[in-house]
Amino acid sequence: MQHTCRELTPEVKHQLERKWQNKLGDCRFDPADTVKPKRYVLAMFPYPSGSLHMGHVRVYTISDAMARFYRLNGANVLHPMGWDAFGLPAENAAMQRRIPADTWTHRNIGEMRKQLEQLAFSFDWEREFATCQPEYYRWTQQLFLMLYRDGLAYQREALVNWDPVDATVLADEQVDDNGCSWRSGAKVEKKVLRQWFVKTTRFAKPLLEGLSDPGLEDWKDIIKLQRHWIGECEGYAFELPLVGEHKMKSIAVWTSDPVELEQALFIAIHPTNLLNTAKQTDCLLENVTVQNPFTGDVLPVIVTDAVTFPEGCDTYLAVGSESNRQLATKCGLKLKENIPSPASTGEEIVRKALEQGIGGHPVSSKLRDWLISRQRFWGTPIPIIHCPSCGPVPVPEQDLPVRLPTDSVGVPLAQNEQWLRAACPTCHRADCRRESDTMDTFVDSSWYFLRFLDAHNRREMFDSALAHRLMPVDLYVGGKEHAVLHLYYARFIAHYLHGKGLLPTPEPFKQLLVQGMVMGRSYRVASNGKYIPPAEVEIVDEKTNKAIERATGEPVTMLWEKMSKSKHNGVDPLQVLREHGCDALRLILLADVAPTSHRNWSEATFPGILNWQKRLWLTMYDFREARANIDPSSGAPTPTPEFTEHEHKLWDARNYFTAGATFNYRHSHQLSVGISKMQGLTNVIRRAPPAVVSYGRQYERALAAQIIMLAPMAPHFAAELWEQLATAPHRVDDDATGLRWDGTVFKQRWPEIDEEFPLDLTFKINGAECCILKIPAKRFNQLTHQESLDLALRQEPIVKLIGKRPLRTSDFTLYPSCEAILNVDLDRAAAEEGGQSETKSKKEKKDKKAKKKKSLQVLHVGM
Repeated sequence: MQHTCRELTPEVKHQLERKWQNKLGDCRFDPADTVKPKRYVLAMFPYPSGSLHMGHVRVYTISDAMARFYRLNGANVLHPMGWDAFGLPAENAAMQRRIPADTWTHRNIGEMRKQLEQLAFSFDWEREFATCQPEYYRWTQQLFLMLYRDGLAYQREALVNWDPVDATVLADEQVDDNGCSWRSGAKVEKKVLRQWFVKTTRFAKPLLEGLSDPGLEDWKDIIKLQRHWIGECEGYAFELPLVGEHKMKSIAVWTSDPVELEQALFIAIHPTNLLNTAKQTDCLLENVTVQNPFTGDVLPVIVTDAVTFPEGCDTYLAVGSESNRQLATKCGLKLKENIPSPASTGEEIVRKALEQGIGGHPVSSKLRDWLISRQRFWGTPIPIIHCPSCGPVPVPEQDLPVRLPTDSVGVPLAQNEQWLRAACPTCHRADCRRESDTMDTFVDSSWYFLRFLDAHNRREMFDSALAHRLMPVDLYVGGKEHAVLHLYYARFIAHYLHGKGLLPTPEPFKQLLVQGMVMGRSYRVASNGKYIPPAEVEIVDEKTNKAIERATGEPVTMLWEKMSKSKHNGVDPLQVLREHGCDALRLILLADVAPTSHRNWSEATFPGILNWQKRLWLTMYDFREARANIDPSSGAPTPTPEFTEHEHKLWDARNYFTAGATFNYRHSHQLSVGISKMQGLTNVIRRAPPAVVSYGRQYERALAAQIIMLAPMAPHFAAELWEQLATAPHRVDDDATGLRWDGTVFKQRWPEIDEEFPLDLTFKINGAECCILKIPAKRFNQLTHQESLDLALRQEPIVKLIGKRPLRTSDFTLYPSCEAILNVDLDRAAAEEGGQSETKSKKEKKDKKAKKKKSLQVLHVGM
């Protein structure tokens, strides 16, 4: 495309995007390259519904911008994509349309992949997989068998949440505050079923302690959510065997003091407990007793709600308190008058429990094991065969995967007799039956990030040596709705596999970027709460959110809510792409608000980005025009003082805005601020006089830096601008800058800060900014904590601020080629002595802080 048009129209954008569609750089990770630093950038993989929504586009635009940024910084980047393809939506759609679920799912995958490719996301498609493919779920089944053999997967009767519409079990967290299913909306029922569980509680304390791992970055309030879910591990859970024949083989009790197990008088259960089949209360449960493995005693069971059950528990370990004895008497239970002193310490009891496999692991009272059974046909089959002689028998590994039937539509596995029939792998009885439950889809997604490392390995889940090199995930991008369950289960699996020596670290995700939702404007009729489309609304006053329904004149409430069809507030991202181009859509989603904040989708925000693109296009057009008009025979004119001054301004702006944009990409991930920094550089470039545009070396370097920094966010647009820059006549820049004029923008290296450019070391006292030290980049990037402290304390203004008292502590943070912060702590008296007098009112403090910020002293430090 020749740069012949001065105006950047939507048609021009589409032309250049078609031109560069398949030329945006190599996106494949090279496992053989061990020289480049690795960067594993992962966005949470989607359910293949068939259509991208704005939330998808936002999360993948963020991850793609970061992946492209790391590539430009010389990293070997793994940025894969796959499909979380099992689950109820496909199952329901298949039944409604009378087609196989895998046909429906793979059709949707094909559609969504086309849409993702239209948006130029640099995924390594060679590693693509779907969790519904036998080549993938074969290893999910292998993982289950590993857990089973290690005693971490087991079956027991459980009172479960039953969705009568979807006919499946729901986890507690899938039931809303009104007792309804999170998906179908049906009123959830309670039902007793024999279910499969994974013993995640065994890892409760390591999972809790792992949240304090100093290697975790930007987890912020996600750590609080995880801590709340796990709870404080201030006690122990034990499985005590029931005496006699019962559906339940044991009863779980929790205590903060294991010694109480040797002092136990009876077990109290809540009236809702499964053992209370007669639904009685305040009574002794007949024919049900518990064996105490630590004393040999048989403990009676009382049904009551008159005791204080531990949080989340429906059992209570009763010791010899007066209230417990009164309760026993009330229920007709005769107790021993005296109880012997404990013969064991708490540590000894815990050790015995661990040896016997009946608990003893530290855990909170509220945390439960992971219920993974689902009564669905579109999920990973549980690889167990039930034999009348041998009981549950694992399917031999050589017989994996246990494949789903492909010749039936909508028939539950429990009703598919042909599929259920199997022979016992141990005794070879022919009248055995396969397990008919499938696994919770959270099992599929609990390890998918490991399969991406080695997606086509037919011998094992993944190559452990490769995992030791590539894990943990460096940057994990996804929504906050997955901040509890998915992260908890993925962390559990990683801790488990790390314990088996398969992973280098127990924590799978180093850095989190939890993006906010894309919100749409919705309209509800105030009188009845009905959502109506925007076309049926007349906005009376935008500023005061005043609107009416066109047909009735009734008041309408205007809200920003998560986009959904039912609220008529969704926006098709492909329609925006058709109107404004792919790169404009990407930039619009990244601009204005931080990735972690909710994004209110409004066309009122479009002009800022669209006009910036036009200014960049016009800048390149004017640059090429100016260079084309140079007469090479006359030579370059002698630089005037004005020319030199403007060149220096461009040198300074290039370094300043590059440092800022680099910080926002690499450290804060505030990509919206990074855009603001780049727009600032554009403004400086646009102010250059004609002579500088025609002959300025720093002008060229600033323009080059501008385009390279834009490339991760707007790859087509940057690729075209770079080609126009590289092919412009009479360029004055040479190879000394490291720019590769014969390569595309994706063959360039991220702009570096010139060694003599002064970078900021911000000096703080007790967290308050006091002054800024300007230090040349070469020296700045070599600063250590001690050197920065020594340097600061040699500055007379800082010495005056601190006074004579010794410092208590100091903290130093260096962001290479960006900025640094040195904070010293001293008591208030010392601060006052140095001139930081405490004010008496909050207003005075605020005023002083604002004034100080405006007049921070800047100190220049030489090389």
